Amino acid sequence: MSTFFRVVNLLSKILYMNTFVRLQILILFFLFTGARIGLAQRFTQNDKIHFSDSINTIKLWTYIVGDTSFRRYVEAVKSARFELNKKGYTVEVVVYKKGQNISAQEWKNNTILGLRKNEAFLEIPTQVKKYEVNVRSSTPTAVMLNSVGAVVYSIDYHNIDSLQTKYYCKASSMLYVNRNIPSRTPLVPLYSRSQELKSGNIDQAVKYSLGGIPSSKHPPEKFSSFENSSNTKVPIEITAFGGYTFASKMNVLEENGSNTLYNAKFSGNAQYGLEIGIGLSKNLDVTIQYRRVNTIVDINTPKRKDAGSLSMNQNYLLLGLDYNIRVSKVISPYAGIRLGALNITPVDNYFRDVWYFAAGIQVGSKFYLSKRVGLRVQADLLYQIHPVKAPFLYSDDVYQNVPIDAMSNMPQFGLSAGIFIRIGN
Repeated sequence: MSTFFRVVNLLSKILYMNTFVRLQILILFFLFTGARIGLAQRFTQNDKIHFSDSINTIKLWTYIVGDTSFRRYVEAVKSARFELNKKGYTVEVVVYKKGQNISAQEWKNNTILGLRKNEAFLEIPTQVKKYEVNVRSSTPTAVMLNSVGAVVYSIDYHNIDSLQTKYYCKASSMLYVNRNIPSRTPLVPLYSRSQELKSGNIDQAVKYSLGGIPSSKHPPEKFSSFENSSNTKVPIEITAFGGYTFASKMNVLEENGSNTLYNAKFSGNAQYGLEIGIGLSKNLDVTIQYRRVNTIVDINTPKRKDAGSLSMNQNYLLLGLDYNIRVSKVISPYAGIRLGALNITPVDNYFRDVWYFAAGIQVGSKFYLSKRVGLRVQADLLYQIHPVKAPFLYSDDVYQNVPIDAMSNMPQFGLSAGIFIRIGN
């Protein structure tokens, strides 16, 4: 009974304290309880040691809060990957896709329960809002940022005339492991932390939310890049194209004892070909191209003009370099140069084929219809290069052998369009 009376006496003294003292006691009480709640989602010392010693791969799932398609901010993924790589973990980005037979929560639970002993699952829901404050009325209005496409690539910062634009962002990190401990369930996070910022810097919010995760004791020598491992292959684009090459001409000389220059006129005709582009970087591609132009040639020399027109096949083999301007994930204009060889083959069996150097430039644009398929349109200027008096038309048949030499280079302008298939990233 004495203990009971002592407790009652203490409570009565607290009740008779002045308001300021009672307020201080309440503040200390809530701070104490709040600290305990916060520490409940932090690593214990034993958990921290075990996690850093056993985990080397973290499955990362980040998404925009309220987005029914579970899209994500690229800034958030980059920041999380960078911070986790610094701590020594390999990161695997995982994505929940709508249209599956299970809900996002069921998918998440299955992923956690399927973790290996060396894996962890990190969920980071993110949120970015902007507040447009009218300078005159100072009435804030919250507007959710628009999200376009499968991934939100950037956050639009701007000021609207008389409105002052402010931002708010939040990131919450929840870390799960699948450990066989009777007192714990894998579906309760081992670690969780939220970070709010009065700015649109979601990458910083993500960074701060990961601050309590310990560094790995067994970091790999190399980390995977930002994209999924299946997307780290060298990108290759295979394009089949067709179009039209406009008429052109060059000066020729018939070896008949005269120095008079004549013309060889190449009629306009269809072109078609195949090109393979290999990505060296985000903006630079090296290309290999084959192009064929079937044309009719009229030569107005004294001996040749009476024989009429001659069919010729022009075959281009070109190496090139393209610079891509990534306007968006759908449109990519480009410009490039080409160097290589040209083979001109007369259809008439009496005449031999000839080889010239070729160079050119081309500009165009790619339109990505999907991740793997797209359309391409382009204009190009190719230039046949050869020395003066380069062989042009000659034959081993003595009855046909009235040699004609090329006396000038010849430009050819063309337009084309095609469809391409993309392999790799």
